[in-house]
Amino acid sequence: MRFVQIEMLPAGKALVDMDKLTHAVPEGEGLRLYLGGQHLNVPHTIAELENVLAGHDRTDDGNRHSAGFGMR
Repeated sequence: MRFVQIEMLPAGKALVDMDKLTHAVPEGEGLRLYLGGQHLNVPHTIAELENVLAGHDRTDDGNRHSAGFGMR
């Protein structure tokens, strides 16, 4: 199983089993993630969610990406 921690609405965090993710639909300024018969509303765009799933900073636009090493 692959788990990822995601910020949720209302404010909080959830550990999500990504193997159970069936689809994601834009919802307001974020996404609605469908996990089987359940759903979570998260304040991420699709691009931000892809960054989270890839282990990058949520707001990484590609210009700051450094092969997994943080820059100071």
